[in-house]
Amino acid sequence: LKVEETAKEVAERAVNQLKAKPAPSGRFTVVIDPKLAGVFAHEAVGHACEGDTVIERESILRGKIGEKIGSEHVTIYDDSTYPDGWGSAKYDMEGIPTQKRLLIDHGILKNFILNREAATELNLAPNGGARAQSYAFKPIVRMSNTYIVTGDHTFEELLEGVNQGVYVKGTRGGQVDPAKGTFQFGAEEAYMIEHGQITTPLLDVSLSGLTLEILNNIDAVAKDFEMHVGYCGKEEQSVPAGDGSPHIRVRNAVVGGSA
Repeated sequence: LKVEETAKEVAERAVNQLKAKPAPSGRFTVVIDPKLAGVFAHEAVGHACEGDTVIERESILRGKIGEKIGSEHVTIYDDSTYPDGWGSAKYDMEGIPTQKRLLIDHGILKNFILNREAATELNLAPNGGARAQSYAFKPIVRMSNTYIVTGDHTFEELLEGVNQGVYVKGTRGGQVDPAKGTFQFGAEEAYMIEHGQITTPLLDVSLSGLTLEILNNIDAVAKDFEMHVGYCGKEEQSVPAGDGSPHIRVRNAVVGGSA
């Protein structure tokens, strides 16, 4: 942890919030930072790609392999081989070699995360997605390091052409329903984008909508990238998991606020 750098960032954020105004509500072009975009990849996409969730008819992606579910700018991996990855391993808990699993390729759904059982049920090849908290727990289908692949834009290019939009950073938690394909996240920070420039700090901004709509409305992806680590809970088991993304830009996203 870079203590001095982190302290300075926190202090600047606190001062900015003293000048913040109530957030507008409605549909805007939204630029999402790597932290929140990574959480979206994990929570809204990754969980919907877990094979057991698909089998239980709790995923909006059931029966959609080979179909276009997002824009051509969207490529997402769940990668158990990610170098020094928080959720990486050479083999899964069922002895299957792990993989860099391509979930979405330029908008096309390609695969699910699978253990042996889910692979058999879905008539797909096992891909090393069985994980357990420890030897005392049953291995179940779990994500590892789930991330959106970089594009070719700079952050400044994502802002260009946005006459009125919102820049959202970080997450204060939220809710996801993989079966209905809906989500809602609260942002740690948010700012207005006016004529391509970041301007007024905003209070209490949330981002919500339909997972498939957001995936289809991503119209630009930056070439920066950040990976973040944490723990993911499922069926009373907690395992290390990473999520990552570059900055992304989304058209016509639903922003909630108090104004």
